[in-house]
Amino acid sequence: MKTNIEARRAFIASGLGWGLDGFTFTMFALALPGILIALNMDVAQGGWITTFSLLASAAGGITGGMLADRFGRARVLMFVILAFSVFTALTATAQNPTQLAIWRILEGFAFGAEWPVGAALLAEYASSKTRGKTMGFLQSAYGIGWALSTLSYFLVFSMFPAEVAWRYLFLIGILPALAIFYIRRNVKDRVEVKKEKNTKSPITELFGRSQIRITLFAILLGFGVQAVYYSVFSFLPLYLKTVRNLSLIGTTTYLWITIAGCMIGYISAGILHDKLGRRPTFTLYFLGSAATIVTFILMPVEGGFLSYAVALLLGIFAAGQSAGIGAYSSELFPTRMRATGQGFVYNVGRGIAAFGPAFIGVFTAKIGMGNAIMTVGLTACTLAIITVWLLPETNGKEIIEESDVNLQGMNMAGGSKTNVN
Repeated sequence: MKTNIEARRAFIASGLGWGLDGFTFTMFALALPGILIALNMDVAQGGWITTFSLLASAAGGITGGMLADRFGRARVLMFVILAFSVFTALTATAQNPTQLAIWRILEGFAFGAEWPVGAALLAEYASSKTRGKTMGFLQSAYGIGWALSTLSYFLVFSMFPAEVAWRYLFLIGILPALAIFYIRRNVKDRVEVKKEKNTKSPITELFGRSQIRITLFAILLGFGVQAVYYSVFSFLPLYLKTVRNLSLIGTTTYLWITIAGCMIGYISAGILHDKLGRRPTFTLYFLGSAATIVTFILMPVEGGFLSYAVALLLGIFAAGQSAGIGAYSSELFPTRMRATGQGFVYNVGRGIAAFGPAFIGVFTAKIGMGNAIMTVGLTACTLAIITVWLLPETNGKEIIEESDVNLQGMNMAGGSKTNVN
């Protein structure tokens, strides 16, 4: 019983971390129209700032994973949540594009550090039979965070002019820091942090003979997953507002429908990962992403049932394709280097994918925002489908050994049998 409680607390902590990531990070896309006005910026500058932030998040993810393997998952999770909350709030103080870029880079670094730490913490509690579903539910927390930021956007932008409302929106970003009090009091690591002397660094091991193939292909998969996600969602509010000329209410309506689709996508994909396996499920959702991106861009937005249905499907597939990455990457690396491996491949992939928003920002003036989004999205889907079939199928794999279990943190209660169903 005690171990089940510990597992649920780990789920809550990881979900809080990832959901609050979604809350703070999606604020930038929502606030971007107001930022462009207030700081006299163009779309290309907005795209580059998004890219710089994502590049920083790649470095943050690698750093966060290494720190989690060195000092423990729960401890590092507290500090990264505090950091991205503070830097999100400080974004509200920016007076020019340079200051804005500085705060977004620092926020991006902390944002990137959170995912591998929380994913490793939860994956090590999850049952091998239901790990896909468990990690899918974890990914859905991002959608909840996005929904809350969209609600905040609607309320704040309804009360204030766009050129100042974005500052109030970012100030709300300090609130996630409150989550650290829950984590400090309630959450323990499942695995024991082993500080052995004369061992190779986890980064070195990632490129050892036995691991390098997995590492390189997992990086390409991480790129595909995130390039699809960021090509669609980084510019979606701006696309709806400026290209489709929707009002605040119209934009928010489409965002809510898309977010509802995201929630369905995260959970359904997690379930299918356990039923069908990693490679078939990824393939299904990448194909769905490609089809719905093209349909959404080429189809007129009229506010009718058909256009809303396409927005829902866009959310289902473009978000659902990312639902399995937490489970899959945890199964590709051994415990001693799991957080480092997850952080490295996910965030190096994110660093490459970061050039997607820059491409969209730069080429919007030449080929249109919709065509730029399709170019990045379809390229990413194609590469990801190829890559996932070059990686092993790991569905049902046990990832925790008895020697890995942190008996002190688990209060000697149940050891390696703990899981989240």
